[in-house]
Amino acid sequence: MRNSTLKEKIRLLFDVILAALLFTLQSIVYGGWAISVMSIPLLPYLVILATGHPNLERDINLLFFAKEFMVGRIIAFIGFTIFLLSGIQFLRDRARGVRLTKTGLYSVVRHPQYTGIIIITIGLTVMVLTLGSDLQIIFLWLIQMCGYVILARYEESHLEKQHGEDYRQYKREVPFMFPVKCPSKIPETLFTILIAVIISFVFLIFPFDLIRIH
Repeated sequence: MRNSTLKEKIRLLFDVILAALLFTLQSIVYGGWAISVMSIPLLPYLVILATGHPNLERDINLLFFAKEFMVGRIIAFIGFTIFLLSGIQFLRDRARGVRLTKTGLYSVVRHPQYTGIIIITIGLTVMVLTLGSDLQIIFLWLIQMCGYVILARYEESHLEKQHGEDYRQYKREVPFMFPVKCPSKIPETLFTILIAVIISFVFLIFPFDLIRIH
């Protein structure tokens, strides 16, 4: 029993470290080392795991293994797949000397890695809301969305300086972070946040009891 508990703690610690690394590496690739501070909120989980907090193991087991959360888990997996594939494509193109990636997932949205992470957070939020309505978690998701919009805009300001008209043409042809073309009369940032607000409203009114698997 003791060995089983130790193995479980090691596995949980690995899961959290992997999540922290994914967020940190993604931030470093796009925003420089300073932007990786967005991964700092994950650090308390490492501390809690190291100190043996009893409820964290229970909660992580529920989120990752309980069948009640299957729908949210599938959504999160889809997001992780998009994040992983776009990251592989980005690194592959850099190794081949491609200065601006515009093919594959980057022809669907300009920031597929952000899109993947957003879908992951949607899946995790669905998993939490399956337990019951929580205004705080919905609000925090919306704030997080605004943070990713700011990061993406920060990246684009540097890409425009680096690639000039080539990147501006790419911006005109390919949507921002959601695969939905922005109306010409609405600023793209505002349109993206509006989509996030709509998703938040869906979180608020959706009958999550219908997708809870018993």
